[in-house]
Amino acid sequence: MRQDKRFYTFIFAPTAKSRFHKISIHHNVLYAILGLAGIGLLTVSFGAYRLARHALLVAKFNLVQSENRELRTQNQEAQHFNERLQGRLAAMEPTQRKLAEAAGLSRPADLSANIGSGGPSGDISSLENAASSLERELQQIKEIFDKEQLKLASTPTGWPVRGYITDGFGSRANPFGGGTEDHAGLDIATTFGTAIEATADGIVIFAGMYGGYGNVVVIDHGYGITTRYGHMSRIDATVGQRVHRGTQIGAVGSTGRSTAPHCHYEVRMHDRPVNPLKYVMLGRT
Repeated sequence: MRQDKRFYTFIFAPTAKSRFHKISIHHNVLYAILGLAGIGLLTVSFGAYRLARHALLVAKFNLVQSENRELRTQNQEAQHFNERLQGRLAAMEPTQRKLAEAAGLSRPADLSANIGSGGPSGDISSLENAASSLERELQQIKEIFDKEQLKLASTPTGWPVRGYITDGFGSRANPFGGGTEDHAGLDIATTFGTAIEATADGIVIFAGMYGGYGNVVVIDHGYGITTRYGHMSRIDATVGQRVHRGTQIGAVGSTGRSTAPHCHYEVRMHDRPVNPLKYVMLGRT
């Protein structure tokens, strides 16, 4: 008998003691089953690939959305910063200009011309440069004003005591005899015991009895300026003490070469007496 090769025979037993079963399958059917199985495997594999690719695309999309939200937030913050900086510069610039003019400084450029008018993408660096320029100018002005303030605080201003002038600066009749004499300051008469105040900031360099001045306080104000307050009945300052304008340094008396209670007030430049009247007048409003 000729063997039929068009069929494949499969023999199997469900258990070890079971009868054998034989199944014959035509090779075309077997090939069809195998083909379908292969197609199914490819379909499943392709589906898994598409699913994985879709999941990856979804993850990338979510990441891009998150980055876009963060960029929008950063853009809004930058824009708000831009607007605040522009507002600050616009508000400070007129004040800065006035201070510069008052300090006698020449401004190289108007800061308002350097302030950007667009969005944050192109003008942040311009604004930062303008802010840096403003800070440098304000620092320069501050240094000048600090020096001027120190000089103003150290310049004698106003009256050491309230009263009326009995003798002025310069030549006067000698109150203790005939003829004339040079008077190095102002004599300001007032009630005995009235407080005498420093007319500027400085350091007390002498406090005590000194010849015709009687009880006297001498203050060094720097810049070569000193002041003297004579004929005190009481001294309230000590050598080395730093005093400010308006600090009480003693009380009106008649010690030393004096005919009645008054304050002898001197202003000296490099130890040379100058007329105190112009400094007294600076205190008038």
